[in-house]
Amino acid sequence: MDKKEFWDRYDHLDQEFVKNYDKLEHLFVQQLEDEGLDFFDLSQVHLLGKFESTLPALCALYEKNIQHLFDYDYVLVNLLFAYVHLRDQKNATRIRQILKDIGYDEKRPGVLDGIDTFDPDKYFYKGTHIRAAYDKPLGKFGQFLLSDLDKVEKFITQKWESLLPKKIFINVINGVGPSPFNSQLNEMFYKVGQYHQTKFTLDHFSSGVVHEICHFIENTCLTFSIKKDEIGSYKFFDEGYAEWIRAEYLNKKKEYNIYSDNCAYHMLKSNLFELSNLYNEWFSVMFKILNCPVMETATSFTYFLENRYGYEKLNEFWKSIPKYPQAQSWAEYLKIFFGEDLIDLMKDWKEIIINNKGSKESVSEEIITNFEIEQSDNENMVFHYTSKYPLWAGHNIFIYDDKMKLQMIDKVEKFRFLKDGHLTMRTTETGTFTVFVYFYQYCQEFRFTRKG
Repeated sequence: MDKKEFWDRYDHLDQEFVKNYDKLEHLFVQQLEDEGLDFFDLSQVHLLGKFESTLPALCALYEKNIQHLFDYDYVLVNLLFAYVHLRDQKNATRIRQILKDIGYDEKRPGVLDGIDTFDPDKYFYKGTHIRAAYDKPLGKFGQFLLSDLDKVEKFITQKWESLLPKKIFINVINGVGPSPFNSQLNEMFYKVGQYHQTKFTLDHFSSGVVHEICHFIENTCLTFSIKKDEIGSYKFFDEGYAEWIRAEYLNKKKEYNIYSDNCAYHMLKSNLFELSNLYNEWFSVMFKILNCPVMETATSFTYFLENRYGYEKLNEFWKSIPKYPQAQSWAEYLKIFFGEDLIDLMKDWKEIIINNKGSKESVSEEIITNFEIEQSDNENMVFHYTSKYPLWAGHNIFIYDDKMKLQMIDKVEKFRFLKDGHLTMRTTETGTFTVFVYFYQYCQEFRFTRKG
């Protein structure tokens, strides 16, 4: 098959990628057998990353041009993901080191930690769509986290059956930090080193899988490329939307609406960043202000959109993209779909959140039962708390000084969602702190006075 015939065939089938997945995979496999690696030029190699059977060819072509890839870290990341999927730990470790050498970790701290050392035994779970495996060191804890995947399969099938990728890969990583995913292969690398075994963390993990699958659905629906200057607004919207779907899976939409509005209030009225930073510089906010509820803030905006336009319209947001072929960019589609620019909608949302001081539907509850300074020096203060509910300091605990300036949580413990835990912040001369705590619909405000 010559180039024109092949690419015409590809373009035709790719219009319904999910429906034509098997035909597309066969097309690429057959072309590689007939014409060899040299048929694809470097700008086309990424397409080989959509299928398991063509990953070896992708690796071979990228390796052939490795010296030209050092300026394209996202390509090297995809090469790393391919080697991990192929269980080629030696080459995965080598590519990981190249990414460190070119400064990737400085731009995206912690994202790739633990990925290249992923060492699964076999796929522990095989469903209709989902294939899941866990890191060997996780042992029975890995099995525990995967125990609700039948429930996840049922939810995603009911929600997105016609849009679901044929194969979804879940790798449960024994690591800490942000969990990346490979949208080409619909593969997630979910880090759970910060979890301990409770029903809450099982629900959080399972709903997190739904969150990541939502991103795969979004990628399937997009008919245009996201421009460089649109990435910030795209991530702000799509992360909030995926969290909105997470809450639906948990059957806690109202509770999460209240919680996210309360978290957003502290972010939007703080001096940490401007509203435009969420719109234009999502990754700067996310990675430079690590221990803050940026995801919850984005989710609050999604609930604002639901309240304004209704559930049915928002639920159809991604599916509706092909209905508006005149939209040639992310910004154009948002304007056509909602009838307003995203930044104008964000301004309306902020005004409501600030005026309401979060959510008016919060339920007052004694969440934290004990709060004290465990140690303090000239640099840091370490607080100890006990709670009725599992908390994640920095995400649902907010501390203000006596001038009502929000204090940054500089360090938290390895584990998240603790009922008995610690948090660390910079030492301040403040004698009395005001503390706000949230857990779903529950809220608590109290003052804490330093002894001595």
